[in-house]
Amino acid sequence: MQISGYFWMIVAYLVIVVCYGAYIARKGVNSSDDFMTTGRKLPLWVLVGTLIATWYGGGGITGTANIVYTKGPLAGLLFEFASPLAIAFIYFLASRIRSNENVTIPELFGEKYGNPARVLGSIFIVLAYVGICSYQFKGAGYVMNIVAGIPVETGTAIAAVVIVFLSVTGGLLTVAYTDAMTALFIFVSLVLSVPFLLNATGGFSGLVAQIPAEKLTLLGGYRPMDTLAYVLAMLFLTLGDQNLFTRFGAAKTEKIAKNSAIGFIVGSIVLSCLNVFIATVAIPYLPGIKPDTAFLMVATHMLPFVLGGCLLAAAIAFMITTGDSFLLSSATSIYNDIIKPHFRKNVGGKQDLLVMRGLIVFLGVFSYLLITRFSDILSVMMYAYTIYGAAITPALIAALCWKRVTPAGGLSSMVVGGVTTLAWELGLKAHFGGVDSAFVAIPASIVVLVAVSLCTSKRSGDSVR
Repeated sequence: MQISGYFWMIVAYLVIVVCYGAYIARKGVNSSDDFMTTGRKLPLWVLVGTLIATWYGGGGITGTANIVYTKGPLAGLLFEFASPLAIAFIYFLASRIRSNENVTIPELFGEKYGNPARVLGSIFIVLAYVGICSYQFKGAGYVMNIVAGIPVETGTAIAAVVIVFLSVTGGLLTVAYTDAMTALFIFVSLVLSVPFLLNATGGFSGLVAQIPAEKLTLLGGYRPMDTLAYVLAMLFLTLGDQNLFTRFGAAKTEKIAKNSAIGFIVGSIVLSCLNVFIATVAIPYLPGIKPDTAFLMVATHMLPFVLGGCLLAAAIAFMITTGDSFLLSSATSIYNDIIKPHFRKNVGGKQDLLVMRGLIVFLGVFSYLLITRFSDILSVMMYAYTIYGAAITPALIAALCWKRVTPAGGLSSMVVGGVTTLAWELGLKAHFGGVDSAFVAIPASIVVLVAVSLCTSKRSGDSVR
């Protein structure tokens, strides 16, 4: 094992993050409400930072790098820009989400569709989020392998321990403030990297001239159906993501929630472009590397030591903070929507925190075991995005925007979306030409939602409130 100087830069940054997180936790976490919702007191700059950092973790750095390296920059941008498009829609819902008193999406489902929908929503959120958390572990494992020669499997295990520790320490308050610090750090690192890379590649035109023609097309060799499936899965995950729901709900005011959506849109567009550009450099200059590592290999082979180290430190910190967010959100759903209503109605305070922390550890172990079953990050991404986008998002948008949706419609949509995704991915996909489950499960969920609601609206009247 050969440890490079990059390793010590990453360690130094992580020590700063952990100490800052511990300080915030000690200062501000005094109850389960602080742990799960920050006491609804996040200022604008922290809210924008945590929205960006939560969304761009291992998937943005390694999953997008895979697409760019194998299919080209335009295909990468097409995939990335699904998020800003969804966030533009969320802008109009941000103040409504903030005014809502629900801690989680399943809690809202319970009010709108009944208790079975609340429990089922929690189950599907956990199934999706442990997948998303798991590839944060793997992405950080890649970084540890590159900078310290540690086997990817060992690095993945180390990352899992760090992510679980930070999640257990201070909950959403800690995660939000460390997210904001990391978002600023990676933006500065990316912006400073661009001039160096343009100089090394002969400018933008020089870089483009070295990329094979087939990787300069919009689809990059993907089948149109595959491309649409990727975009559809990303779009619907963003539209219904509980992490965004929770963060808008943690804003100080409704105005701050709405303004943070604007900052999120601008920040995500800029970050997407910079992320795709970094990975694109690897196409002509770093042939034969593992596609998931394109972004990371550019940092170590194409940039000055200090700048490359900053980029790697920021990248692994993004993975850690994103993993924290999805672990915390999963644990919050289980506790708030299954355990507390049914088993701990009259218990609170420190016992609540103890149970939440135990759930985080359990889910962290589950996430780690899951990533050992997949060969690459992109495959985990598509599973997680699709099951969430099909089972949760249509029912959520309807609950917030459609007065005629009924409990039967919402619950049926969740069952059909989630079960179809699982059945398709576990066996049916191979018998239908490899068509992605997003193409089947998401439309089926929407059709069932509308059809069942219209058929039951007269009989059941208004939905549960």
